[in-house]
Amino acid sequence: MKRLKKIPVGAIVLLLSLIILIFSWFYLDEKVQKDSRDPFVLQYNGGRDDSTRVTIQLNVAKSWINDEGGENQTVGAQYDGVITNGYASDIENWQLVITMPEEGVLDSSWNGTYSLDGNRLVLIPDENTGIIPAEDEKTFGFIMISDELLKFEKFEFIGYRQTAYTQYPLFWVLVVSAGIWVVFFLVYLIVSVRMRAYERRSEKDAKIITQTMKTFAGLIDAKDPYTKGHSTRVSIYAQELGRRIGLSKEEVRNLGYIALMHDCGKIGVPDHVLTKPKRLDEDERKIIEEHTTKGGYVLENFTAIEGIRDGALYHHERYDGKGYPKGLKGVDIPLCARIICVADAYDAMNSDRCYRPRLPREKIVKELDDNAGTQFDPDVVAHMLSMLREGFCDNPTQKWDN
Repeated sequence: MKRLKKIPVGAIVLLLSLIILIFSWFYLDEKVQKDSRDPFVLQYNGGRDDSTRVTIQLNVAKSWINDEGGENQTVGAQYDGVITNGYASDIENWQLVITMPEEGVLDSSWNGTYSLDGNRLVLIPDENTGIIPAEDEKTFGFIMISDELLKFEKFEFIGYRQTAYTQYPLFWVLVVSAGIWVVFFLVYLIVSVRMRAYERRSEKDAKIITQTMKTFAGLIDAKDPYTKGHSTRVSIYAQELGRRIGLSKEEVRNLGYIALMHDCGKIGVPDHVLTKPKRLDEDERKIIEEHTTKGGYVLENFTAIEGIRDGALYHHERYDGKGYPKGLKGVDIPLCARIICVADAYDAMNSDRCYRPRLPREKIVKELDDNAGTQFDPDVVAHMLSMLREGFCDNPTQKWDN
């Protein structure tokens, strides 16, 4: 089963922010609809109330006395009113209820339909005054006959606002946030495309490096027909050991490269020594052992892959300090060399050599187990034995994934 690709943090942040923007927009839309749907009621006691966004003024424009001095003396007056809309949206379907201090007789009126019920005068606007534009005003007026000049102080205004999205601060916050989101999305898209192109180039470069190193390792292994494919198998074992030990993906990949080159110093070992079917004498053994220092010399200036020289130079060091060429001990031996040491020894024991046939599985397991802590790093051996038990080392070349 293929592993699910890890979702980038940037994509998660963009998705979550988009969800927040969408929910915020729905919230704003619901609020706009509610404010447009629900009427608002304003009550004024004592005349003009400047604390509200709708103000009402009703003043006497002119007045006169009817039947002055007679029994039916009355006062007539023209009352002119102004309704000022201080909202950023229009007001529609409104009506005004004016409470009269005493009863009177409505003589005439304009800019609306008026009805008088006791001391309540109800004004319903006509076509000309039905909508009060934002930041604007509408006038109204009437002539009232009463016993004395009236002073109006109590009003009740009921209306509906034609609510616009732009009058809400949240709208502008969302506009700015959406703009920022779009910018970040475009940046993320551009970066993602470039990163994918970079990854494709890196994968291609990695394949070129791997193929080059495998070719060079093949040339080394070709000096001895008994070691054909040895470097590739050691690289595969080393990578799996690195994974189990907990190295990063990049470290595992580099470990594979290091293992491919671990025997590069053998290119300078004479064939008659390398393929001798009998026991080597002391001088020949020294020549063989020199392949580590020669490998270190060959890779001395290869700095593109960290540790590649260490793998060639130290893979024959022993955990107990009795190895060569430096006699390093324990964790002083670079980890890559300790890993390659175990992988190299296993493949050597599991392969036919010019001086002996391959060893049985039981014998190999015993050799690894008996030499853990002396020749080999015991932690690496433990992982190697697990790989053997799980069958990882069967047909290892099928597991090559570089």
